[in-house]
Amino acid sequence: MATYEPRDKFYRKARAMGLPSRAAFKIEEIIARNRLVGKGARVVDLGCAPGGWLAILVVAAGANGRVVGVDLAPVKNPPAGAIAIAGDILDPAVAARVQSELGGRADLVTSDLAPKLTGIAMRDEARSRELIDCALTFAATMLKPGGAMVAKLFMGAQFKDIVDSFKRHFGSVEVTRTKASRPGSSELYLVARDFHRSQPLLVARRES
Repeated sequence: MATYEPRDKFYRKARAMGLPSRAAFKIEEIIARNRLVGKGARVVDLGCAPGGWLAILVVAAGANGRVVGVDLAPVKNPPAGAIAIAGDILDPAVAARVQSELGGRADLVTSDLAPKLTGIAMRDEARSRELIDCALTFAATMLKPGGAMVAKLFMGAQFKDIVDSFKRHFGSVEVTRTKASRPGSSELYLVARDFHRSQPLLVARRES
């Protein structure tokens, strides 16, 4: 079984490039492999702090692109060319600002949202499902017809239901791993393309 080396090549590459973590290379691999971002693209990144994905997306979209990130935590030093908004994706004012900054419908929405784990499996899985449902709902308000979405998810009891929920709104849905993911991690990425809003999406409610 492969073991996780904290200071592996992805860690060293991130440090050399001035990136906050190895996570940047996950989205770099996914968008390159699937050709998801062209020059001039409009992109929204959910769960964008500390800003590693933003750095990759800005380069991919080029000088004429628009990249907007949203996170509850502020991004201290967002990369040049990206706009980072501190706020809740369920807040209508946040959604309105994202739309304004984009200047049009998004070509791609990415989501690295993940819950703070409690160690209680059922609770952690329920919270993870809630976040991915929120991300899908938010994406539906931003994406242009034919747009794409990349979302992090974890293998679990609700895995098939999550994939099926994306299939109702995208023409193509695939699940992949990345080389930069830690060995043994249950982390996966869902790549959905050809967006079509075929039916209403419900905003997931938060637990009290």
